[in-house]
Amino acid sequence: MAALKFVRREDGLTYEFTEDGEAHGFPSFKRVDLDIWCRRLPHFGWVVCTESGAVSSRPFDHAGFGYLPPAGAWVSRKDDRSYVYDLVRVTS
Repeated sequence: MAALKFVRREDGLTYEFTEDGEAHGFPSFKRVDLDIWCRRLPHFGWVVCTESGAVSSRPFDHAGFGYLPPAGAWVSRKDDRSYVYDLVRVTS
């Protein structure tokens, strides 16, 4: 796995993440334009978060405790707004 894309259902806005090391024994993905990460946090599952661990997005249907982040619906929250994204795994 080399990359992930989060595609916002509302308007198709896409955020791209590339694999960048690991965190807590699992692959870690960094957003290409900001210091935002897709990581599996211990005892919490896969999330999109800041370097310090502040969560902004997570899988909608289940926490995602697999080795890779689960494809499908994710929900995000920023201030008083929420969005639904589809996580798409990009393979080389």
